[in-house]
Amino acid sequence: MSEPVSPLPALRHSFTGRVRNFNLPPTASNCMMPVYEAVTNALYAIQERYPETWADDGRITIDVLRQKPDNSTDADGPQTVDGFVVTDNGIGLDDILFGHFQELDTEYRSSKKGRGIGRLSWIKVFNSAEILSVFERNGEKIAREFTFRLSNERPFDAYSEAPQYNTVGTGTKVKLHSFRDAYSTKAYVDPQDIRNSLLSHFIALFAQPKRLKIDLIDDGEVTNLSNLFFDSIVAPTSPVEVAIDERHAASILHVLLPKNLAPIGNSLIYCAADRSVITKPISEMIGLKALPHATLGPLIYIGLVSGPLFDDALNHERTGFDFGDIDFDIVNKALVNTAKQFLDPFLAEPRRRNREMLDKLLETNPLYASAIDDVEGYAAGMPLNWDETRLVQDVALKRHRATKALFRQVEKLEANSASMSDETFAAHVADLSAQLGDAEKSALAQYVVERRWVIELLKERRKIDLTTSRHEPENIVHEVFCPLGVTSDTIDYDDHNLWLIDDRLAYYSYITSDRPIKSFARDPAEVGAWIEERRSDLAAMGAFGEAGEPDLAIFKRPMLFRRANTMDPAVIVEFKSPSKTTYSGAPGDNPVIQIRKYIESLLEKSCYAYDGQRITDINKGTPFLCFLIAEPSHQLYELLRQHQIHKPTPDGDGRFAYLEDLNAYFEFIPYDQVLKNAALRNEAFFRKLKVERLMASSRRKPLEK
Repeated sequence: MSEPVSPLPALRHSFTGRVRNFNLPPTASNCMMPVYEAVTNALYAIQERYPETWADDGRITIDVLRQKPDNSTDADGPQTVDGFVVTDNGIGLDDILFGHFQELDTEYRSSKKGRGIGRLSWIKVFNSAEILSVFERNGEKIAREFTFRLSNERPFDAYSEAPQYNTVGTGTKVKLHSFRDAYSTKAYVDPQDIRNSLLSHFIALFAQPKRLKIDLIDDGEVTNLSNLFFDSIVAPTSPVEVAIDERHAASILHVLLPKNLAPIGNSLIYCAADRSVITKPISEMIGLKALPHATLGPLIYIGLVSGPLFDDALNHERTGFDFGDIDFDIVNKALVNTAKQFLDPFLAEPRRRNREMLDKLLETNPLYASAIDDVEGYAAGMPLNWDETRLVQDVALKRHRATKALFRQVEKLEANSASMSDETFAAHVADLSAQLGDAEKSALAQYVVERRWVIELLKERRKIDLTTSRHEPENIVHEVFCPLGVTSDTIDYDDHNLWLIDDRLAYYSYITSDRPIKSFARDPAEVGAWIEERRSDLAAMGAFGEAGEPDLAIFKRPMLFRRANTMDPAVIVEFKSPSKTTYSGAPGDNPVIQIRKYIESLLEKSCYAYDGQRITDINKGTPFLCFLIAEPSHQLYELLRQHQIHKPTPDGDGRFAYLEDLNAYFEFIPYDQVLKNAALRNEAFFRKLKVERLMASSRRKPLEK
């Protein structure tokens, strides 16, 4: 005997839960959403009743319901808005439409971008939505009336149907009233705000040849919204005929509106049969999101396109066009070009700014010059809403693609060289060499410009602040040469400017800046007793200290770096603040003793990178190159002399000596001489690439590094 079959599970719906999950934050615009939805439904109902003449015969009124707060007077301004009444003379809420009304998330109007949830906003925002609709059923007029409530048990409260005289017209009235608490304080109060919100939401509807009968009634004042649209046009013009090809033409009406009335942005609106059919955004094509106007503020351009070509090509659904053998892209391009011609006075200033921005980029970043063959043509094609970041992205991408293309040509030439004659191969090589030459010149120009900025930055950093009569602290100057607290594991070649001191230093492979010696130097596995004894003696004298050297006091900012696996010197650089000109000579205030201490603390140790890889070993045979960068003073010169560092450098201001006991060359370089030497070493490049002229013409702040 077979067991009885259980009924299949059914999916239940919670109406109140669906409304609760309807995401509609309480904002002024969202308070108007139920009104937008009611007006949209009214338009559909009118278009179903009057398919061909809806623009002439359809009527919609929007009444604003206001209530005067207690103890208020007319002088207190507009009364609080309590709701709206939207009335139309459309087909009415007949049985078919009411069936879809009862279906959550209905797909009835999905072909028209409807989501079937608009009416839920009525009871999401308002406590009550009262509907009265007259429709035809079997040749008789019926009035359907109910209150739409947020209830699972009785969503259609006080429902009734009643026959009407046949003379009564069809149509629907939706009364939305009593804002819910979350929305009541956010709703628009000012009549102008309400008018503008409706106008901007339905801008594509009003932007069509015929003026519609959509009236807003607020405190007894009637405003036709279609007339308001046309009255809001800035400097009205007449339609212009545009030739599409030899046999076809279009008419376009150029419209300029305040930006707050046209949220759709710059657009072409294609109209046919007295309605807007397709809206094509053109902001990207004209290069601006809004048009600047000195007195009216930002404006939006709308081109209203119409004519027999579009009336004849309108499809049956009235959602697009079938032009046959005419390409719509060609039609659109012709009309966009016409719009650009009309907008030319608005585009002149942005074009000038674009060219100025491009010139500035190429002056300060010559590396990008090789990516642009035709500067004039590139500037003319730049979108007018680009900022500097977007320009750099585009030019950098062009350079990247050009470089890849060049490399592909080189690879192709190598692969095919065996099958080429000597003459053909030589011609290809000459062409590639010319392209490589342009790219390398741009790269060299970029390199030199950046060096010039760094020199200018160092000049600025060592100036005295006239407002405080103080110099920048030492760490600020130090940062120009190399960032603080880093090693070459954490910075790139381009992140330091050690070439300011000596161009050879730019090529060292390991750098540590303002880091304790113990963080990168370790003893070998076995340390001889004599080394331990010597270190102990030196530590007692304050001349050895791997744990605390170099410290982070403001006047003790050393850098240590060394080339890997060579006997090239290990280099120590000590900076002193541009404001420091006095020295006591004590161990803590004596740069020569400080540098000697660093050397002693490094001897017989191995240096390691951040990842633990050994860089080099330092022992008695390791030569040291030591630089002291400071401001010259009588006390400093005397201190140097006491340590037998008294030989003048060729410029006369520096001092140098060889410290035989440490196998170390020591040189004092004044800041002025650092700047002069760096400028002289790069002077030929500066002149050749006209960097001096670029610097003078741009007058821009030096690049921060």
